[in-house]
Amino acid sequence: MARIGSKPIDKPALVMGVAGIMGSGKSTVARVFEDLGAGRIDADLLGREMLRDERIRDEIVDKFGRGIVKANGEIDTLKLGRAAFRNSESARSLDRITREALINRIRLRIHNLSGSRDAVVVDAALLPEWKPEDWIDILVVVDSDEESAVRRAAREARFTRANVRARMKHQLSRREKSREADVIIPNYGSLEELKDRARKVYRTLLDSMRKE
Repeated sequence: MARIGSKPIDKPALVMGVAGIMGSGKSTVARVFEDLGAGRIDADLLGREMLRDERIRDEIVDKFGRGIVKANGEIDTLKLGRAAFRNSESARSLDRITREALINRIRLRIHNLSGSRDAVVVDAALLPEWKPEDWIDILVVVDSDEESAVRRAAREARFTRANVRARMKHQLSRREKSREADVIIPNYGSLEELKDRARKVYRTLLDSMRKE
């Protein structure tokens, strides 16, 4: 039976994490899993929602200054990213403020989805850093060469390539993430090849669970 922490959930569900360096294709893989029936949890979306929490917002503004706040009072995530990833100390400060709260939100979503799904997928780049062994059953890492990943991330996330590389410096490298993986999906070819590999991995993992 799948578990959330030490508490068994009511119905069996395979909880899969999908990670990778920025631009690796992890969200593409997570969406393929969602199309095949998994409940998908987008950690980036939850993180943006979390910034509206008054306590967390105030802590972040106290640390990084009013310059990261929009006219409507919300945190500008692009400005926050530039401020937080300028050096290792700033990156660690943001992590200290947000990590526990974000993980708690993810775990609650896992719990809520697990009762009605065969599988739940957590789309989160930092899963290998978080050591989620007690709440993730399978860690899937999408591996792409760094140059291609930087190019994709800059295009899709409205960052410059320098912004992307600055963020990457404060995260585990592609090799370090891959060492934490239960399953590695290579992304060295076309988009359709990546999606096809993702479909095969998902079906294999679900079949394995059903045989247990």
